[in-house]
Amino acid sequence: MPNIFIEAMRDTLSYIPRTLIVMFISLFVSGFLMELGVLKKLEFIGRPLVRLARLPAESAITFITSAGSVVAGNTMLAEFYQRKKLKRKEVFLSAMLNGIPVYVKETFTYQLPVIIPVLGFKVGGIYFLSFLAAGIVKIIFIVLYGRATSQRCDFAIEFPPEKDAPITRAYKDVILRVIKREMKIFFRVSITFVSMTFIISLLTNNGATAKLKEIVEPLTDFFKLPASAAIPVSTYMLSPLVGATSIGTMLTNGVLSDFQAVVACMLGALLMLPVFSVRSSLANYTAIFGFSLGANIVLISTILGMVVRAVFLVIFLFMI
Repeated sequence: MPNIFIEAMRDTLSYIPRTLIVMFISLFVSGFLMELGVLKKLEFIGRPLVRLARLPAESAITFITSAGSVVAGNTMLAEFYQRKKLKRKEVFLSAMLNGIPVYVKETFTYQLPVIIPVLGFKVGGIYFLSFLAAGIVKIIFIVLYGRATSQRCDFAIEFPPEKDAPITRAYKDVILRVIKREMKIFFRVSITFVSMTFIISLLTNNGATAKLKEIVEPLTDFFKLPASAAIPVSTYMLSPLVGATSIGTMLTNGVLSDFQAVVACMLGALLMLPVFSVRSSLANYTAIFGFSLGANIVLISTILGMVVRAVFLVIFLFMI
């Protein structure tokens, strides 16, 4: 038993140093840009979307609220629904629209500072494109479904003029604020990353992931991946960060080609989406909107995300 812990610790230490260093630098850069108001300037993107989808003004209010907190935006949306200000279909579309700011935030807090450095510019960039494509497909679905089913004639929305928050020119103060804020995020992510890496390494060395590997192995064979790719793809289902790091290591060591690494990431993400939806999203959405409506929101959102990853998988399957 002690040997298993030593092996797990050794595997963990082989993964984490470079990843944590790159992660910290990237988080600082993205945090600095956020401090200068980059995300705030991107909020205007959602305004024409609300109009295009023919959603009411209440949907615009919850969308802007979701730019700060999706839970807060959805809670407000549920209150509008209870007060009969929104129909069920409008709540369904608005809840999906409230998830769009997550794509903007995650771009600057996870995809650019973490995933691309871990996977490399080429593989990470393609994976990032699939992430953006999932968001775009959801937007298209919301707009088309909203316009096809909306009975509202007057759906124009007037927004109050925004006042830009004053941005201090004392970059020293900005840097100190960014370091203070990002260090909290860095420690939280680092603890999760190191803990999950150690646990998964421990389970792998103990043989506990064998059954999960047995499920994934036929898929890796179908997509023409080496047998060793079954473990990082299985890991991806439990922890995308650890799975991506494992795939990045195999890519660096020459075990996987660029195309194979992309396929492994897409397959891992495809399998991870339903697991994540059941483990996290389903509880949140059903608690806010009730089981029927909440489950429908999660189901459609998950299916759209999986379809995008499946399309990327098919494309790269023919390219391998």
